[in-house]
Amino acid sequence: MEHSKKGRARRRNPMDPTVEGKRRATIMKRVHMARKRGERIQVTFDEKGQPEGKHGDELMSWIGVLAREHVPIWIQDWRSRDLDGLKEIIWKETVTSFTVEESFRNTCLKSCGEAARNFRYDLYKTFVEEFINEESVWTRPKKVIDNYPNIEEEDWMKFVQYRTSSQFQQLSDRGSEIRTNNEYSSRGGRDGYRKLDQEMFKKNRKWEKRDGLWLEQQTGPDGELKNPACKNASELIVEYNTQESQGTFESIGTNDVLSQALSRPEHKGRVRGQSKFVKPSQYFNLSRSSNKDNEVQSMRREIEELKALVRGLCAKRDVEPSVDPKNVPTVDQHN
Repeated sequence: MEHSKKGRARRRNPMDPTVEGKRRATIMKRVHMARKRGERIQVTFDEKGQPEGKHGDELMSWIGVLAREHVPIWIQDWRSRDLDGLKEIIWKETVTSFTVEESFRNTCLKSCGEAARNFRYDLYKTFVEEFINEESVWTRPKKVIDNYPNIEEEDWMKFVQYRTSSQFQQLSDRGSEIRTNNEYSSRGGRDGYRKLDQEMFKKNRKWEKRDGLWLEQQTGPDGELKNPACKNASELIVEYNTQESQGTFESIGTNDVLSQALSRPEHKGRVRGQSKFVKPSQYFNLSRSSNKDNEVQSMRREIEELKALVRGLCAKRDVEPSVDPKNVPTVDQHN
């Protein structure tokens, strides 16, 4: 089927940056006008490293456009080393249009991967899932041709082939199971933690704490927590914050109010209750040595508690412990 070439531009082959293909022109006219003048849009970042303001929103939208126009829809794993050339193209497109430091490269590329994954999900839900058993599913729908002419017929067939495979079905079922078991579903909308964090920070500095931000994200438009699990977590957050202010609860690294209230260990590489721009080492101010120190301190407390327990049991029975608690090896001796 023929399709219009109006608004078509050049796109490099993702597997070989030296070979060019075709793509449609992007729709962000302001960015294109700045590029034609040889200018870059100045993006500012807040103290957490999150792009802020109107220009920050434009950066995120631009990354979404690059994901739709450069990342082939048949790609399965954004982490593949085969995509290094494609990622370099996307990064160059980003810094050509916006002032973004090299330190934000990985975060921007990660955002691009997420945007591409969401785009593939939308295509699947809209044009494939309902027609998965029909022969017509193998032909690009007219809306895809009109709106995304960079998606060639071959790309579409690869996309449908994978989405109808048993491999994808297994991954889809697993994802559905995980979502079903997720007690805490976000209600923050498309803006996510980044915009919410910056808005709440302007209103009240207490929202710098991630437990307050997490609660706000779980709250519906009417200001209510609909989920019973969220209500229980909310009560625990209030209780732990009270204890912390009274000096009876101490936040150490990732073992803070939120992780205790949710009874879940922190994810590696991501900070719960914060945007993807906020790194654990930045938010918790952790390093390998500080992590080790926290573990040692925790072990010391446990050993002292066990010693006290032994003394208490022996006192009740009016006997001497067979092993003097004072002679129990210390944490440092174990290490």
